[in-house]
Amino acid sequence: MHFSQSSKVLIGIILVFTVASVVIVGRLETHYASEAVKMQQASAKHNEAIINSLTNMTQNVSFSKEEPAMIYTGYIMGAGYSAYQFRATQDQTLRVNLKGDDFLDIVLFGPETKILERDTDFIIPVEGLYELRVMFKENMEIQQEKAALDNIAQAVPYTITLTLK
Repeated sequence: MHFSQSSKVLIGIILVFTVASVVIVGRLETHYASEAVKMQQASAKHNEAIINSLTNMTQNVSFSKEEPAMIYTGYIMGAGYSAYQFRATQDQTLRVNLKGDDFLDIVLFGPETKILERDTDFIIPVEGLYELRVMFKENMEIQQEKAALDNIAQAVPYTITLTLK
């Protein structure tokens, strides 16, 4: 079979465009596959946080310089609470942003027990293990405990952002 010069040029151009298209599509697939994996990992981490934030479950929190803020979603029901344990050093600043009903309290257990205000900085007094609990205020806890005994307690959702710098 004999090809004319213009046919050879056209075949060459088609080959170049085909190779370029394969390379570009391959890179796009790699990019989007990588993004999909990142989204799945973030989703899995969020789902794990939801599961571990359920009533009377303790979530171990690991802060890092790259990720000083952690977000959790959970709920409180009955006389329950959600707990978040973390290590902190003296003079670090803890900020807790709690989005949820006003009858939820934030209580920090460490060398001393302290009720924290929402969106207010708290300076860690000494290095050690701390546990932060999201729980009902005392008067609401009594009502919720009675509702739980009567099997009519309602889950109260919240979202909490913990920042330690």
